[in-house]
Amino acid sequence: MSLLRIHLPPSWPEAEADAALPWCRIGARGEALDAGAAAVAALPRADACELVIPAELVLLTRARLPRGSKQKLLQLLPFAIEDKLGAEPDAVHVAGGPTLGDGQTALAAIDKHWLARALARLVEAGLRPRSAWPETLLPPLPADGWTAVWSGRGGFLRSGAAAGMSLEGGSGTEPPVALALSVAEARTAGTLPGRLVLRLAEHAAPPDVEVWGRALGIAVELGEPWAPFETPEVASGGIDLLQGAFAPASPARKWWPALRLPAILAGLLLALHVGGTAAEWMLLKREKQALQATMEQRFREAFPDARVVVDAPLQMQRNLAELRGAAGQATPLDFVPLLSKAAAALDADARGRLRTVEYANGRLSLGLDLADRAAADALLSRLSAAGLACELEETAPLARIVITGSAA
Repeated sequence: MSLLRIHLPPSWPEAEADAALPWCRIGARGEALDAGAAAVAALPRADACELVIPAELVLLTRARLPRGSKQKLLQLLPFAIEDKLGAEPDAVHVAGGPTLGDGQTALAAIDKHWLARALARLVEAGLRPRSAWPETLLPPLPADGWTAVWSGRGGFLRSGAAAGMSLEGGSGTEPPVALALSVAEARTAGTLPGRLVLRLAEHAAPPDVEVWGRALGIAVELGEPWAPFETPEVASGGIDLLQGAFAPASPARKWWPALRLPAILAGLLLALHVGGTAAEWMLLKREKQALQATMEQRFREAFPDARVVVDAPLQMQRNLAELRGAAGQATPLDFVPLLSKAAAALDADARGRLRTVEYANGRLSLGLDLADRAAADALLSRLSAAGLACELEETAPLARIVITGSAA
């Protein structure tokens, strides 16, 4: 996977709409594949695209934000740093970064209209950036100090994971004024860095680092040259400016207009199906309640002395059996009817293997000396086919088959 990184100049896109934009392509391992400069229409293509925004266009600051939803906070960010802006809050886009150790949130502010115009020109050329990084936060920080990039007439300073500023001026014997002020402020706050690593841009003559060090009051040393196109830095710990209204469209948002009508229709069909199922369930529930009420009414009409009705059909069956027994009538659960139906289902071999017959509480138990479990299962099948409800309870030493009545 390759990444196209475009460095946008501050004068683009209006003052120099056809200016050549510096670019480099980065491989999957962070290595530089190739680099160059081309007008926006002639820029090469890659699997993804990201922007580097000039340091002088981005204000890096911090603020303590109230709790709330992320969407609402993004709208309120310009007003949270209104006193630090040189423009009206409505004209500024502010992106949120990480929460710092003191509870404040790192923020990056940029002119909203400039960013909108730049993105529009890129989209016209078929480029859709996935992120935009402040140039200030590209060079890595040393473990105990700051990093400054200097071109001989200006540059930028990275003074923290999400802190830094643009630098103007300076000479071989005098550091930029903004750098000196930042060092003095850090000294007052007790956060003075241990050293300043100075990285020189292409064609920049190195200053006298000892003179700079004496002027700043900290150690200044030369670091690796600043060559973002030959050795691109990984944008780690930076603040992505493409947030809120400038966030890249997700695949879902891209395809949503085409999928909106089918999704609405599918939702309506699902709602109709759920509603129909719920209505049918309610009708069946009411029908069941009506049938139960009818059965309970018929049971109470037949047996008015019954006090509690739990299961009307079962209680009716038991009461009828008791009445038949009291009247001397045989029931299907009596010994003779059960034995008669069971005997009709037994073949000659099974009758010859019958060893015991027991009856109690409407249950007929047959003990047979069968050869194996398969023979017992075959006998169960014949009894079931004869309309008897039966089950096998034992297989050794005798196969004990219990018949409890007629099969449902």
